Amino acid sequence: MLRRLGEELDILTCPYNVAHQILRCRFQVHLVRCRKSYPDAEVVVCPFDVTHRINKQELNWHVSSCPKRQSFEVFKSNETPTQGVTASICTSFDSEGTQHNSTWETANTSFQLETSQNWDNLPNVPSYNPSAYAEKANVLRAPVGMKPAQRAAFRNAERKRLQNL
Repeated sequence: MLRRLGEELDILTCPYNVAHQILRCRFQVHLVRCRKSYPDAEVVVCPFDVTHRINKQELNWHVSSCPKRQSFEVFKSNETPTQGVTASICTSFDSEGTQHNSTWETANTSFQLETSQNWDNLPNVPSYNPSAYAEKANVLRAPVGMKPAQRAAFRNAERKRLQNL
């Protein structure tokens, strides 16, 4: 890769192996591949950004200070962000005195967005069958995976089919 004099590359360190130095544009691909090499690593994915991989012990701290959390908070509340203001965690306690972090709990649940579409009410349409289409279309078909006698019979049937079209 060529770079101009004085221009710095944006290089990140892999959370699975600190010896891996990766360009930011290739980082997400590297994480997927490197995860396969380290299946026993105690690394979890941040709920706000898939490129943030954190040790299990540091997850609660990271969730409270993740820079991508503000965009999640804005999405959740449908408000416009105020410049220079960071989102805060809403802490609540239940009847047993257990502390709950509403941002973390919301990040781990799926959203149900309101929509006017109902995919259960769609008409029953058969799926596309390419073999059935090719039998009726003016296209050449090849006898794939057939024995010699079957290939000869297929070719004869194809000649007749194409003459009738």
